[in-house]
Amino acid sequence: MIGLGSLFTIAGIGYLIYAEIARSRLGDLVYEVSPVEREGWVTAPLPAVGPSDFPTSSDSSQDPESDGSKSGSVISEPLEAAQLFPARWTNPRYWPEPEWAGSLPYGRADLPDGFVYLNSAEIIRDPVVSPAAETLEVPAINLRTSVYGLAVYDEGGKQLWESPVDIVGHIPGTAHPGEIGAGWYFGHLESPVRGEGNVFHDLPDIVELVKHDPVDIIIGSADGEFLYRVTKTGFIHRDDLVLDQTSAATVTLVASYPKLVYDHRILVTGELLAFRPPG
Repeated sequence: MIGLGSLFTIAGIGYLIYAEIARSRLGDLVYEVSPVEREGWVTAPLPAVGPSDFPTSSDSSQDPESDGSKSGSVISEPLEAAQLFPARWTNPRYWPEPEWAGSLPYGRADLPDGFVYLNSAEIIRDPVVSPAAETLEVPAINLRTSVYGLAVYDEGGKQLWESPVDIVGHIPGTAHPGEIGAGWYFGHLESPVRGEGNVFHDLPDIVELVKHDPVDIIIGSADGEFLYRVTKTGFIHRDDLVLDQTSAATVTLVASYPKLVYDHRILVTGELLAFRPPG
């Protein structure tokens, strides 16, 4: 009995140490996409260029370095860094020092096939009541799942929503796809006790991914598919979680965090950017 008691004591102390270390790292979840990068999202990438696309001059009399030969074209003006490394052709991770730009792709800052940009001003001016979400996809973490409208129940005068099992749950009373306001979606990071699945197991990976490339959340309904691009990530204590609303069209994905502690919530928020009609 003494040995068993000692084992439980050691395990308990070990868990408390782990929990404190895990909480100390919550600040790593906080990130917000810069306004410069977000502005670039609505600008379609330009086609690749070749030597013929640069400004040239065949008039040797205008070039003091020319020997008069007309055997080839000569660039008449020195190219600036912005011309050599335009942001729309360069992966965002290289924007601070474009001269060190590598060959990594832009990360699909353009839209996936079939999507068109939405005018947020028109959505605000002509708000509509949209059908409920049916599917949720985050290609960056290979996630595609069904969405279930969670039921609300009263417990001691406090309204709570049911826990989703193996899928993502849409929190009732929050915005549907394409609507103005904040849509809130909850899923389990893991559920070792209740066995309710781990649909958001890879959600924390978005924090690092979005620092380098755009991350899209695609929510489908009977109206079509709505693309939300992640703009920020963060965390909040479970007792402080409030389903904030907004004048913009956003979605927030929520999961319990950290692993084995679960007293906080990781938040991943995206803003409505584009739409793809059914079919």
